[in-house]
Amino acid sequence: MSSIKLTVRRLYKLQGERMVNTRATARVYVGETLVATEEITGMTESSVSKYLHHQAGNGPLRVEWDCEGIADMAVSEIQACPCCQHNEL
Repeated sequence: MSSIKLTVRRLYKLQGERMVNTRATARVYVGETLVATEEITGMTESSVSKYLHHQAGNGPLRVEWDCEGIADMAVSEIQACPCCQHNEL
């Protein structure tokens, strides 16, 4: 099983001049295979990460998202998942 780190760098919506909570739907792909769909709610200007596991094989990682507001996300492959200590090596 492979592991992916999904990092939400920013998530918020502007209401007037204030930042407020919003919702985003992130879709994580390995190659052309969709491996996860995550609903993310709240507000952050600090990075927050979640660890995902999949059996889709190897390929380039990417994340796409829909959001009412401002969002910035990234994905990366990890060798050892810190939450469950799953290790590919």
